[in-house]
Parts: sequence; C-alpha cells; structure tokens
Amino acid sequence: MLDDDERRRARRFLEAHAPPGRLLQCGVTGAHAYGFPSPDSDVDLKGVHLAPTAALLGLHAPAESHDVLVDFEEVEHDLTTHEAAKALSLLLRGNGNVLERLLSPLQLVESEDVDALRELARGSVARRFHAHYRGFFHRVRQEHEKTPRVKSMLYAYRVALTGVHLLEAGRLEMDLRELAGPYGHADVLELVETKARGEEKGALDPEADARFRAGWATLEARLDAARDASALPEEPSNRDALHEWLVALRLRTLRD
Repeated sequence: MLDDDERRRARRFLEAHAPPGRLLQCGVTGAHAYGFPSPDSDVDLKGVHLAPTAALLGLHAPAESHDVLVDFEEVEHDLTTHEAAKALSLLLRGNGNVLERLLSPLQLVESEDVDALRELARGSVARRFHAHYRGFFHRVRQEHEKTPRVKSMLYAYRVALTGVHLLEAGRLEMDLRELAGPYGHADVLELVETKARGEEKGALDPEADARFRAGWATLEARLDAARDASALPEEPSNRDALHEWLVALRLRTLRD
C-alpha cells in the first residue's frame, strides 16, 4: 500500500541512509503492509545487507544491524537491516520479523539474489515460528492494556491471524484485510476503516475495546491449535541451502 510517489521517496531515503555494505533486500512492513495505514503512518522498512567480505576477515567485526529513524521529506521513515548472517540465523530460529521482511509483497530492492533469498525464506517456514507469533501477540496485548488504541488492537489481530495462516496454510499473509473474514473476524475491518480515517495513535473507545478484546481468547486458542495440527516440519529444513547460498554470495562478491 505505497503509491508510486511513496515508493520513490522510500528509495531516495534508502540511498541517503544506506547500510554498510550492499543492501540485498528491503521490504515494507508495518501498517502499510498490514493493510491499515493512517494518513500519518510512518514508513517501516526492514531489510538484509551484506557486509563487505574483507571486513569479515579482519579484527574489526562489522555491525550486525543498521538502524535509522528520521523524518525524511516530511515523513517519518524507520529502517532496520541485519547483516545477512544474522538475518539467516534469526530466520532459522523462527523469527517472524525476518520472514516478513523477506516475503513482504512490497519490495524496494530487486535482483536475482533477492529472488533466490525469498525462495529460501519460503522453504524455511516451520512450526517453530509459532513461538514468535504467540509471543508477539502477548506483547501487543500487554501494550494495548496499558494504552488502548485502535492501532494496537489491529496489531493484536494481525499478528495472531498471520501466525494462524502460516501454520495452517504454510504461507505468509500479512494483510489483515485478507485474513479477517476467512478466519471469522470480519468485524475487525471496521477498525481498519476507523484507523484509515484517523490518526496513527488514535484511542479506542471503551465499548469497542471490550468487544474486540473478547476475541483474544479465540485467537490464542486458534493459534495454539494451528501449531499442534500443522503439517509443517518442526524446524526449517533448508539450513544447508541457506548456508550454501550465503557462502557462494560472499565468494562471488569477493571475486567481483
């Protein structure tokens, strides 16, 4: 959900705040990818970079992460990239944040290496990701209980249903508008419309808050049941393929 002007601005931002080394991949996440941006939503960018191979051989290890949070051309942009080794290690441990950046349908960097990496990410989907989505669901609920907002309620439903769909169907779907109806929570789409008309941190009124909180127990039970019944392997089954991809890429980069 970025128009052409927003995509061009995001790419200008990446050029101005590039990570050290080569930016391999960068996907849009956050509200724009989840289907409920507000007019004042920031742009969340998450990616993977490749440190210069020579930097890996010396005494000064390159930074594993690159973080930038600034207003750029009057819009807040939030960028985080991980060095490829860290990103793939997190992916193998069932980190949904890395899976989502790699498989976001809104990609700002294109190359054959990105295509290969995205295919490897699809092959890493496993039941282990349940822990990420369940933990994220609980953290969002705790945040919402402190300050009830439309945004945090939408995040709670989004993360739970993304986890359910991943475990049941074996595919990543980040857009709450695509998930809500098929999983019996079409009523949450009214909050999507509310947020689209309002502010990023708009409050949720007590009556609506109580009504949507009532669905949390169902979401949690469905998430756990999806894990128990999932046909996915317990662990990612392509560790060796990820290792070989990264080694080949580093060697090719060093030769070039």
